[in-house]
Amino acid sequence: MPKKIIILSDDIPGHFNQSKGIATLLSNQINVSISVETMAYKFIFLRSSITFLARILCRLMSKFSAKIIRHFYQNIDMNGVDLIIAAGGNTAPLSAALKKTFSVPVIQLGSPRGTPLRLFDALVTVEKYFDHPGNIVVDITPNIYSPSVCLKAAKSQDMHDHLLFLIGGKGMGYSYEQEEWTALVKNIIYLQKDTQLPVTIVTSRRTDPIVEKKLQYELSSISTTYSAWYHKGDKNYNLAALFGSAKNIFVTEDSAMMISESISSGKPVTTLYPSYIKSPPRYENHISKYSDLELIKRSSLHNFELRSKQGLNERIIAHRHELAKKLMRAIGW
Repeated sequence: MPKKIIILSDDIPGHFNQSKGIATLLSNQINVSISVETMAYKFIFLRSSITFLARILCRLMSKFSAKIIRHFYQNIDMNGVDLIIAAGGNTAPLSAALKKTFSVPVIQLGSPRGTPLRLFDALVTVEKYFDHPGNIVVDITPNIYSPSVCLKAAKSQDMHDHLLFLIGGKGMGYSYEQEEWTALVKNIIYLQKDTQLPVTIVTSRRTDPIVEKKLQYELSSISTTYSAWYHKGDKNYNLAALFGSAKNIFVTEDSAMMISESISSGKPVTTLYPSYIKSPPRYENHISKYSDLELIKRSSLHNFELRSKQGLNERIIAHRHELAKKLMRAIGW
């Protein structure tokens, strides 16, 4: 009989991918079934007040306070559930209340935003919040990608070597000038001619539509076979396959999730930053940690080059194996 895992989702894609990544990691260790339960407020117009009150009640956690917290949300089907996985601070009070009520282990991902560590079996974060083994600090934000998954996807799609560029836009304190996008285009064209490899551009919801059109137009002279343009509606691409077939990955620094997913592919990753950065200290520390661990190379949009691969696959595999061991121990499986 497989262990039943539910992912408690707040409908934020980045959070869901973290939870799914952990569920997938555990599925490589033990037979499991995975389903998704969406956290929904009963009174959406009171969302902020409910979240605030739920966090206070967590500090006084009891069967009674857990019942009150659960009353704020739509019912979660806990029939036969063996493990809850949740990501994002807003899910923490509900996952803690479900654990208290049903005595089911919980793996919480990301900042608990004031919810005590004792209410979870494992808290997985990229920085230390508590000086306790239950706070499992990871080098790479959990996600659904791994070297083997990406390589298998690339082979199934019959994709060949290319240079992959993941382009975001304004966000997390990063702001891009038009001349920096022009510099990016020039460097892409230079790398394509130098390597004779096709280029793949994948834009996102953060990409300014005007910038996307500029990239399309100014890169039309080179091969961009696998490219996916967000504002054109190209959303059915296989990112795992693109990762698996990429010779190098270049990603703008405005999305920590895009960076962690790129790293998890095992491919050489270069992050691209603009001249203007005013990101929160915690975010800057996150990116700096990747750089200090040599998981990425940071470069400006004006000046970047290919990276050689230096055993990244082995590091990613070892990281995943160690995390799986710690999680299995924490939840008693």
